[in-house]
Amino acid sequence: MNLTNEQTTTQKQSRRGQTLAEFALTLPILLLLMFGVIEFARIFQAWITLQNAARTAARYAVTGRWDEDDVIAWIEYTNPGDGEGHPLTGEDLKEDVLDDLVPCTNDDDEAFIRHWGKDCEPGSDDDQGLRADMARLPSIVERARTGAAGLSLKPGDNIVGLQRENGSAFNSETVTDEEPGWFHVWICSSRPPVYKTTLSARYEPSSDRNLRVCEDKEESIAAYDPDPDVEGDEVEAVPGPNQYDAGGPGDAVEIIVFFNHPLITPLGLVDFVQLQARRVMINESFRSTRVVNLPPALAQATYTPSNTPPPSNTPEPSVTPLPSATPSKTPTGAPTETTTPTPAPDCDNVRFLGAEMIGQYLQIRVINENEYAPLFIDKVFVNWEKNMVVYPNMFAESMNLIGSTGPRSAFWEGPDYSEDTLAGNTPSGEGVWSNGNSPYLTRRFDNDATTVWQIKFSNGPANLASYFSLGHFVGTTLWLGTSWGALEPDPDTDCMVELTGYTIPEPEPPSDTPELHCEDFVISWGGFDTNGVVRYTIRNTGYAVGYLQGVNITWNARVLDPPLDPISLDFVSAGGTNAFDTAAIIVWDPYPDITTSPADSSALGGWLVDAVIEPNRMINIWFDFDGTTNRLDQIGYHPSDFNGTLFDLSAPDCYGGAGTVDTPIPTLTPSSTPTRTHTNTPTNTVPPANTSTFTATVEKVDTNTPTVTRTHTNTPELVPTATFTQIGGE
Repeated sequence: MNLTNEQTTTQKQSRRGQTLAEFALTLPILLLLMFGVIEFARIFQAWITLQNAARTAARYAVTGRWDEDDVIAWIEYTNPGDGEGHPLTGEDLKEDVLDDLVPCTNDDDEAFIRHWGKDCEPGSDDDQGLRADMARLPSIVERARTGAAGLSLKPGDNIVGLQRENGSAFNSETVTDEEPGWFHVWICSSRPPVYKTTLSARYEPSSDRNLRVCEDKEESIAAYDPDPDVEGDEVEAVPGPNQYDAGGPGDAVEIIVFFNHPLITPLGLVDFVQLQARRVMINESFRSTRVVNLPPALAQATYTPSNTPPPSNTPEPSVTPLPSATPSKTPTGAPTETTTPTPAPDCDNVRFLGAEMIGQYLQIRVINENEYAPLFIDKVFVNWEKNMVVYPNMFAESMNLIGSTGPRSAFWEGPDYSEDTLAGNTPSGEGVWSNGNSPYLTRRFDNDATTVWQIKFSNGPANLASYFSLGHFVGTTLWLGTSWGALEPDPDTDCMVELTGYTIPEPEPPSDTPELHCEDFVISWGGFDTNGVVRYTIRNTGYAVGYLQGVNITWNARVLDPPLDPISLDFVSAGGTNAFDTAAIIVWDPYPDITTSPADSSALGGWLVDAVIEPNRMINIWFDFDGTTNRLDQIGYHPSDFNGTLFDLSAPDCYGGAGTVDTPIPTLTPSSTPTRTHTNTPTNTVPPANTSTFTATVEKVDTNTPTVTRTHTNTPELVPTATFTQIGGE
């Protein structure tokens, strides 16, 4: 059959149309396969690189080394030179950088306390090692970033839990974990506890590593039931802060490197794929100050719990020879006893060795010379006197023992504001008494050993010896039970240790009492912490004791569309290393939580106690807001939102705040200013030249004026008045 030219042309056009249709159908599949191959290759290459980054960081971490240049990149450090015009180098530079990051002096070292929960002792090798362990973190992160060379990393890192001396976080991230290019190094260790020896380890990583949590268990607060008879009143446990740590010699260190690998092909599915690489290694013995690589069970003695004292070191009885297999009619002697009763403790072998005051603690040393049996404290009476002029709100906070293995957890917790503190496991006892777990370690005075009993006083002098003598505590008595556990005192058998023989020295002739002036207080913005906590600091630069008597806090100073997530003020605490620290004193606990800004403690009630601010010392003031577990700046809040926050301080009456922080966007003038409803105007007019002002100290934030305005306005300006208003407190 012959086709005409017209038919042939039509058939060819039909074939071309069919080819184009088939190509259009197969092209998306072809492109998907091609782009998939490209992306898979890029993801695999990124995963391999990330494995190298984790390995590089871990191998550097186990050496215990750190590079001062890595730390300098994080802190505002200026080389002071050697005094001869030459910059510091080598070990001198390294030591100076470490002093700038975390000082260790004979005074209170706030950066060290904030991180480790205790003060740094310049002569302690362990404390010097803890300082170096803080400096290791930036170097480990930098080695991980170096090992990830070739990846599309965004600049900036976040070393969670590490803070500069001024309290600001080590966070320079430019993108969040929800954006491509985000790079993060999570570091956690099996470090043993630093000061709570009853714990098995200081840190506990989250079971889900994606949460990136390395919880500091020493700073956590256990849950308890205030009243077992009331159903549903249980208090939730407060978790410890998230704090990265590389561990010490012999500790296991775990490092996970996170990276949001960006996709480049136009698949339109997701912007990135999150990759992880993990390494766990054992630190080398880079310090020889403690035994390493020993299981916890080998590091301390263990005790068998029972209702009777554990077996002692009594010489083992002789072994009676087994009878021979040959029958014999010769009568054998009576079998010897295999155990002998452990003798009960003798109170004549319990002696008072002395007492002393160390910082905020009163200590009594007791030696138990009974060779076999321990004693257990079952009652305490503490006779103490308040200095009603200077420290009227001083209180007994806790009691604990110090044994051969170090401090133990508290067996009694206050607060108790009465001058005669009675603690015991009886209805008449004050505070909260804890018998502890078997073998009642928290209350045990070990046999043939010296044990220290101590009580801590808070909201008083930082050094008891500066205002008290041992004569002020004469009559303090410890009851030591001789039965195992000694759950209740027994006056017939208990051994009593009493503080006697000390007198109160004659008072020195009165001298001029130093006066406190408003300008002696320096109030500074501290920053944001996790769990919705806002921190301020107040430093007393004068020579007399000051008090925080009230607060008026402002938040939501800006009006945004959409508005920020609502928050409510739960409580305000003073002192300590964080808002939930047991050393922090809750000064304001309004009920219910406050949801409206500004919040004035004098108008809303709930003020509990005036917080002491010692001369030449600084304390943290913590505002805990409910509504988020993150930092407030992570949900949109800015330091300028708290402009206008004021503190009522005694000098005798001062009212001021930190410097005004520049607002990132225009603010709306509040409809009502936090003006006091009444003012206590001094009868003697203070000349303008002597007007008391507060130093506007705000770390790393520009201020528009070196003084603080007394009214809440958009433009900070000086208000020429010497009128102060007292809020809170009596």
